[in-house]
Amino acid sequence: MSNLAASDPGFGVYIHWPFCAQKCPYCDFNSHVRFGGWDEDRFLAAYLSELDTAAARIGVRQVRSIFFGGGTPSLMKPETVAAILDRIAHH
Repeated sequence: MSNLAASDPGFGVYIHWPFCAQKCPYCDFNSHVRFGGWDEDRFLAAYLSELDTAAARIGVRQVRSIFFGGGTPSLMKPETVAAILDRIAHH
């Protein structure tokens, strides 16, 4: 990352996980309860594709924070989180 300008403030990455085990009555986030589960592999492929597209548009930048939010991100498989973090680190 030596080609980053010292004045570059960096930026944050937000990963929206839209699924919950139950919908809280106070929640206004775009989140959904899927009793049959969700296709996590499909969502992971979409996240990785979006990260690749954003990186191509933005160029080399220093990520200062990564936030997983939305529904209940702790429902994600550890392998999904790892793949997302690895892709961010790659770019």
